[in-house]
Amino acid sequence: MPYGNWATVREAADHYGVSRQRIHQLMAAGRFGECRKLHGLGQDLWLIPHPYKRVRETTGRPRKTKEKG
Repeated sequence: MPYGNWATVREAADHYGVSRQRIHQLMAAGRFGECRKLHGLGQDLWLIPHPYKRVRETTGRPRKTKEKG
């Protein structure tokens, strides 16, 4: 990891076993906390805090609440 306490999108994708695009989706949803974007020579580089602190999202439909009456 050449960036100290930061990892690249590709490193995060390899760690979680998902695609690079999925990491970008999770970043857009705020699941990795504060990510940084470096402007380089002709391209941008996203950095994700390492060790990873991925916030799990709840999936599925919320349970119905029964009203007593």
